[in-house]
Amino acid sequence: MNRDEPPLQLDLTESITDVPQANNIALFIELMEALRGEELGMGKLGELLEVDERTARYYADFGRWLKFLRPAGDQKVGLTTEGLAFVESKPARGRLFSTALFERPLVQTVQQIKRERFADVDEPEATRLACLHAVERLTHLSPATAERRAGALASMLRWAYRPKDLDWSTGRVEEERPTPFNFVGQSFMTGFAARDLGASRPMYIGFPRQVVLFAMGRGAGLRARDWERASYEVKGGAARWFGSIPINETTLKVARRGGPDLRRLLISCNPYIAILMTMLTWAPTGSAVAAGPGRLTRDMYGLRVWHQDRELGSPVQTVAVLASAVDLTCVETVPHLQGRGDDEGELRPGSDEELVEVLLKTGLLRPVETSLVPAPGLVSELRLPVGDGPTLWERGEVLRRELTKALRGLDGGGTP
Repeated sequence: MNRDEPPLQLDLTESITDVPQANNIALFIELMEALRGEELGMGKLGELLEVDERTARYYADFGRWLKFLRPAGDQKVGLTTEGLAFVESKPARGRLFSTALFERPLVQTVQQIKRERFADVDEPEATRLACLHAVERLTHLSPATAERRAGALASMLRWAYRPKDLDWSTGRVEEERPTPFNFVGQSFMTGFAARDLGASRPMYIGFPRQVVLFAMGRGAGLRARDWERASYEVKGGAARWFGSIPINETTLKVARRGGPDLRRLLISCNPYIAILMTMLTWAPTGSAVAAGPGRLTRDMYGLRVWHQDRELGSPVQTVAVLASAVDLTCVETVPHLQGRGDDEGELRPGSDEELVEVLLKTGLLRPVETSLVPAPGLVSELRLPVGDGPTLWERGEVLRRELTKALRGLDGGGTP
């Protein structure tokens, strides 16, 4: 977009928000159904939807923004002609919803940014990044608020792009997305967290090129029987090795789909990615904003990781230093496949460039001048639940704490 153009103006009809905050399509459909044939206030809508009044207002605000709802006096809202058509014609809901969204100037701006800046980025990351850039340009929201609002808008845009993926009568996804944490063996993040519970087996870690092939969409060419687990026994079960990504039908679908699930899978399973991204997204306790001291740069001197103003080395070197400080042993071999032929090079150690290529390709990092920084909203992604277990952010608490101690040792100038 031309920097000389005057700032674009938002097109919202309500002063409650600068950008819509609704992010649950099923709840929005339920709200629209509740307004069939009557006008309701926020308190009553909250009771019917079993949410608080503030949340009901967010979704009513979104409906007004789509021109599906209108003010009805006495703090109530009712259906417009377009809203009534949405409620009464379930087969047409997807089309009506998409048309209404794409008519909004804010969404048209998102589309323009997406074409101009993120044409080479895979979905759904392209949409999320375009939403974030549009919100940042058109508002004066704080970074954390901008991320939340952009994420909400991107969530709703998903159904405008892929209306056939949704049952528009209920708001349920037609085909439930598989969880990426469906594999045999303990993930690295879970294994490291278990050290707090007294698990004492030594942990060996690696970054085999298998991870690179998987992240680049070549996982289908890897033999599932060789890579079916997230961890493998070392020295007769006395230790455990982590490094590869488990290969099965579920994880291959995650790799093809990309986006947040793939990022969480990579961080969960590969120690090199987990350690480096933990350092770069390190946030103070109680903070929802990534304010970490770690930096990754790429310039004429190559790839370098920094802590505060101290250069730690290349990404692979840095992981080796930090791993040693937290009682992890880096190995170049893949223990359970020693002696097997390696025609595809999947067993050899990945390089610094390959490690960073994975981080960039999957949207964990993005380039900003000579720095490579965590993608906007990544910390929020890690805080989202996947299944019934703890979030990836919660699983990483022990690793963050141990790395904090190691980096403090570096600050003091001593060997960590």
